[in-house]
Amino acid sequence: MKKTSFIWPIIIIILFIVPIIINIFGDILWFQSIGYTNVFMTMLLTSIGIGLLFGLVFLAFGILNIKIAKRMHKSKADSKLLILLAGFFSLIIGSVFSGWEVVLKYLNPSVFGVVDPVFGLDIGFYVFTLPFYSLIYSYLFVFTVLGIVLSFISHIIFSESLKKSEKTEEDEVDFIFAAKSDYTLDWKEFKKKITPHLSILLAILFFVLSFGFWMAQYGLLFSQGGAVYGAGYTDINISLPLLNILMIVSAAVALFFLANLKINKWKIVKEGIIIFAIIVILGGVVSGVVQGFVVAPDESNIEKPYIERNIEYTLKAYGLDIVKENIFPVNYNLTKDDIKRNSGTIENIRLWDWRPLTQTYNQLQLFRTYYKFPDIDIDRYNVNGEYKQVMVSPREINLENLPREARSWVNEHLVYTHGYGVVMNPVDKVTNGLPDFYIKDIPPQSEQFSIERPEIYYGEETYEYSVVNTKTDELDYPSGEQNIYAKHEGTGGVQLSDIITRLLYAVKFGSIELLFSGSLTSESRILFYKQVNERIATIAPFLRYDSDPYIVLSEGNLYWIIDAYTITSQYPYSEPTGRRDGFNYIRNSVKVVVNAYSGDVEFYVIDNKDPIINTYQSIFPNMFKDFSEMSADLKEHIRYPEGLFKIQANIYSTYHMRDPKVFYNKEDIWVTPTEIYRGSRQEMIPYYIIMKLPGEDKESFIMMLPFNPRGKENLIGWMAAKSDMPDYGKLVVYQFSKQELTYGPMQIEARIDQDTDISQKITLWSQRGSDVIRGNTLVIPIEDSIIYVEPLFLEAVERGTLPELKRVIVAYGNQLTMQETLEEALNTIFEQATTSVERSEQTAEEKLAEIARLYKKAKEALSNGDLAGYANYVDMIEDFV
Repeated sequence: MKKTSFIWPIIIIILFIVPIIINIFGDILWFQSIGYTNVFMTMLLTSIGIGLLFGLVFLAFGILNIKIAKRMHKSKADSKLLILLAGFFSLIIGSVFSGWEVVLKYLNPSVFGVVDPVFGLDIGFYVFTLPFYSLIYSYLFVFTVLGIVLSFISHIIFSESLKKSEKTEEDEVDFIFAAKSDYTLDWKEFKKKITPHLSILLAILFFVLSFGFWMAQYGLLFSQGGAVYGAGYTDINISLPLLNILMIVSAAVALFFLANLKINKWKIVKEGIIIFAIIVILGGVVSGVVQGFVVAPDESNIEKPYIERNIEYTLKAYGLDIVKENIFPVNYNLTKDDIKRNSGTIENIRLWDWRPLTQTYNQLQLFRTYYKFPDIDIDRYNVNGEYKQVMVSPREINLENLPREARSWVNEHLVYTHGYGVVMNPVDKVTNGLPDFYIKDIPPQSEQFSIERPEIYYGEETYEYSVVNTKTDELDYPSGEQNIYAKHEGTGGVQLSDIITRLLYAVKFGSIELLFSGSLTSESRILFYKQVNERIATIAPFLRYDSDPYIVLSEGNLYWIIDAYTITSQYPYSEPTGRRDGFNYIRNSVKVVVNAYSGDVEFYVIDNKDPIINTYQSIFPNMFKDFSEMSADLKEHIRYPEGLFKIQANIYSTYHMRDPKVFYNKEDIWVTPTEIYRGSRQEMIPYYIIMKLPGEDKESFIMMLPFNPRGKENLIGWMAAKSDMPDYGKLVVYQFSKQELTYGPMQIEARIDQDTDISQKITLWSQRGSDVIRGNTLVIPIEDSIIYVEPLFLEAVERGTLPELKRVIVAYGNQLTMQETLEEALNTIFEQATTSVERSEQTAEEKLAEIARLYKKAKEALSNGDLAGYANYVDMIEDFV
């Protein structure tokens, strides 16, 4: 029976540990194949080392306390079970406190160059040092508490005061499970033996608490109890002194416990704990009274300096302190010449909404059900010497759409291993309601681009693993009724060169086929971590990644670019994002590039001023490359990430208010506008656009988002982030006049609904068995004016039909028109914008000729049923009269 009782724990441990070891060895081979072994070993060995250190220290401490208890009772009882319990505790402690990141960041700190306003310490102390102190405190607290628990149990087991006797109410205390046992404890005798030992342990505990109170004073800078995030009036004037008092009192109580070694009185122990508890309770009461009766009645004035700190440090933490702010005086004086001068903007206005375009891609360019376009990305390319904004999507493999009869292990892992090619179209070109393609079909056809490696082995879709270079034909791409097969020529993945490696991955993936399949050879390679975000997060889990990887065609190859962020929640006085895993500092410090064919991964540091990435570079010296090492062609495709921009825009919508009183009263909060899509209001998404910013001579690729005042629909301003080098990352905000109306997207939507001719046509189309899809409402700043563009799509009700871009609505000032093309809509609008100066320079003959031309256009519009166009031309004629 005894042998069996020891065998079962061993079996359980083996069943628990072996899969972990196999998984680790599988990852080691993978990290070797991709060239980041040092990164993995640094994280692994540091975690193991810290876990062993903390676990073994507690084990030694626990055994020491067991022996002390045994010696004090002069017991000959067996202590194996207690040592086993100490070992169990040490395993838990070792696993809980085995994190590598806090320790290595503490050993490799960087300087922020910004000090906190209370203690005058560099922000690096809070980001790199304080978390380590917190780790040590947590460890010491758990260490001491479990030590006390273990010691108390040891004393009970070893105590000779434990006797089988009658229970009494005065001097006896029930032992564990006393209700079911005849054993009782002689409490007076027991106290004499346990008091010296327990006094030492409680002294250690209160020294630890004293250390905790010392740390807690720095934690006040992250307080959420005041008017804003960070230490407020009550925190600084009440809580801070209280924490210093508690630090001293805790240390004094610890000394009392040590003094009790000679006095050996439980009274001192009780009194020390009572005094400590009274101070804690009184401190809480005083803090509440001050906050409620002193601060609250005059909060805006008393908290003013702390609100100023919150504004200053929040803007710094989110990189918003360097935003360039400008006034945008809207003047509706654009002419046709202005439109021509801004042709780079006009010819890159995005008419294609990605949502209906996805349906179009799926209908026209999917070819097989096992392919999928997971997303449509927006980028820019130089096409025949023109700077063009494009929409592009990868054609990825989607195993879930394989026919049920084809869902076999061989097909899912050996045959259908990769996607193929991309589809690309310019944002503004339309032919018969459908996009013009720069790249299309399988294999990829293009007059503008060349793709040498269209295979996509690594993408956005979720993959488990694929095995290449097997005896089974691997599908390359379909061609008509036939399939073209090929062999993978890359060196990525782990080579299944021997039976041990195959066994390793058979266990890791729970796949017996990897061990026994006759299709595998010694040259076969297993590719896993094929989903690009999972792949890079496995290599560098300490970075946060944008949720939208985007595909790039560069020098004939396909690459994924993923934006990586450094974050922390330890920036004093900075407002957190409010999420469950909220942070209050973020930088887009790294651009990650993944080769879609080989799976090679490169990390490029684009922000060398970020102290957090500097620390990671110290921890992993060979992992990161400088941004200057990225190829020149890839550099042309970096873009400001939408995820970061949305966070910054959300923060700035409140923190543009620099005046503490205005901020406190929330007088000027901005919000993201809404627009109409498929009949419902949706929050506008930041959008990329090629445009010439006010005061600049050249178009650039930017991301922008307009703002509304809270509770209103008009525009109050817009934010833009530059993506082109060398101005990448620069933020600019333009504010409109608060005294003049600048239409917001929903006001434009309302004007569209109120326009009789446009609304009649929309209603008519809807009654003829078509759904009318109103695309993104784009706010386009040009010169010192604003134009609004909204595409209109028609989609037949029948399933599988194509949404077609049928009309373009343009609004400018008080003018609104809907035409078949953007060019026609702009011509219609700006025919009316001819200035009085230009007209005064015309001769009578020129004016008559122009009136005749407009009259002819008006008749054509009327004959075509275009009442809105007819009315616009009549208005233009009247301007000549």
